[in-house]
Amino acid sequence: MNFRYRKLRHPRIALVVAGLLACANVLGHIKNEATQFPDIEFSAARFDIVVLVGAGIIPETPVFEPDKALSNEELASWVALAQGLGRGGENPDTAALAAAALERGIVNSLAGDASVADLNRLFFDGNLGIEAGERTPTKAEAASFIATALGSEVGKALLERRNLAAGVSGDVTEVALEQGHHGNVYVLTIGGIKLQMDEHGRVANGPTDLLQWEGRSVRRSFIRGSGDHAQWMYLEAEPRRAAPADAAPAATGTVTSELVAAAVEEPAADRSVFYWLVAVAVILGAVLFFQRRRSD
Repeated sequence: MNFRYRKLRHPRIALVVAGLLACANVLGHIKNEATQFPDIEFSAARFDIVVLVGAGIIPETPVFEPDKALSNEELASWVALAQGLGRGGENPDTAALAAAALERGIVNSLAGDASVADLNRLFFDGNLGIEAGERTPTKAEAASFIATALGSEVGKALLERRNLAAGVSGDVTEVALEQGHHGNVYVLTIGGIKLQMDEHGRVANGPTDLLQWEGRSVRRSFIRGSGDHAQWMYLEAEPRRAAPADAAPAATGTVTSELVAAAVEEPAADRSVFYWLVAVAVILGAVLFFQRRRSD
């Protein structure tokens, strides 16, 4: 049987396929706590870790190791990335970043473990009030220490160095896909502010397909750039609540109101990209099947 490549003869089908591929391309750039690192799913600091990666403070390495003690070399690589001393992106050269911080005299040594006082000094000029400053934090604790301070006056200087600012909270009233310079981009309206989403933005407590965010509530956000160049860089959704107890099926025994707790919805691994690609494959398969029948 002779199979030959044939040009798609149905413009509408071609447009649908192109649109699906464009959406899949957009979805592939946005990451959340389920897709950022494979080892932070159960970490209490997972949202803080995601926001710091989006801010360009924590390198985007293959794994994060949240329970590992923060070493001086790792801290040096974080500081170097935050100060723009080397390249970021996926799988950056963390050893080169740390060496750059040492060469500039930002850190005195790459040996041993870092302390809370080191974090305070290197990221916030020692302006945070801290306790047990000599204690070595885990990497997850270090991420939460930095991310929590971003919302304070002391954290503004760090945000400004990263061309960032704290955003608004509130309901997502509109989500759309619009044509950008490099393909489709998400545009979200939150608290009356309408901005594009950074194509490499990060989200937390919600799916990476931002079309599913309409009607959700954002509790923390950060914006990259200003004026006409402002974009959402990070969005963190309020957890969704379980259905009221009286809507649940009846169960044996007595359940008091004190025992009915509002369950926080944990984000499952987002499969939106997979579903889009399956849809594209099905459509292409159907087109090729009918073209074969016509050629026969």
